[in-house]
Amino acid sequence: MTKQEFYQNKHITAYEWWLYDCDLPDRLTWARLRVFNDGTADSCFCEGGMLYGFKNRDYASYILSEDEFTRFERMDEEDEQEYGIKLADIQCPIWQEHPEQPFKYLGTY
Repeated sequence: MTKQEFYQNKHITAYEWWLYDCDLPDRLTWARLRVFNDGTADSCFCEGGMLYGFKNRDYASYILSEDEFTRFERMDEEDEQEYGIKLADIQCPIWQEHPEQPFKYLGTY
């Protein structure tokens, strides 16, 4: 499936931000997951990096969790203590869209 075919006539219904466990607390390394109105989703490990298209949100999240990313909104007091961070002080990034951004459809993962 091409990038154009995957994104055609879709709009984003949800954003999820994920943090790379291995870099905490010294650095915030983000990944993004987006869910679309038809239930498909994409994941990206860095702004402007490769976009990976998936059949649904679950598959898009598997690639992130397998690479040791944790969903930011699910982090809690235990994570604050473990990593020595204060979640209330962390803001999710805003990534610009890049039309030339590479895309690969994986479907399931």
